[in-house]
Amino acid sequence: MKGLTKRQQEILGYIQEFIRTHRYSPSYREIMRQFGFTSLGSVYKHLQVLKRKGLVTAEKKCSRSVKPLEAEAPPLPRIELELPFIGHISAGFPIETFPKSQTLAIPEFLVHDPNSSYIIRAKGNSLNDEMISDGDLLIIEAGREAHPGEWIIALLNDHETLVKRYYPEGQYVRLASSDSSHPPLMVRIQDLVVQGVVVGLLRLFD
Repeated sequence: MKGLTKRQQEILGYIQEFIRTHRYSPSYREIMRQFGFTSLGSVYKHLQVLKRKGLVTAEKKCSRSVKPLEAEAPPLPRIELELPFIGHISAGFPIETFPKSQTLAIPEFLVHDPNSSYIIRAKGNSLNDEMISDGDLLIIEAGREAHPGEWIIALLNDHETLVKRYYPEGQYVRLASSDSSHPPLMVRIQDLVVQGVVVGLLRLFD
């Protein structure tokens, strides 16, 4: 960068990357350790140059206030993933898949295993007892063992789809509703296929 030493360019880049990663500014001491300076005065001198060049701003007597100006540090990008969006789900009916493949972008932090995850949309009011509304997007992770208390998508007797809380009990599985007024359903393990674990829910408001 014109008018800066190599070290000052490195410091500016470090500040930008630190903020992208941590969502707050590095301290003078963290900058000192990163670049092997022997005193905070060395950090101060380099930052003063960056301030005079209009590349960073900092408030006096305020910790972690060093920030690159927008011209040098564009807004942090939204980190998103494209997941398969396979169709609709209604309680009691098989999953209704789209004839053509589709994808949806969602925030990365909502997904544990992108390679095994997909999205499905709730259709109608049949899942209201599970606090799932028409149009809600469910993030499903397939291919892993369900743990007690997790929401699962289950195929019962090869034809009936359910979304329930999963509680294995010996040779049976207790499928509990989020609505405590509804009694749980006890089914034999061999009658149940876990199609995926619900790991997230996205709701859009009009």
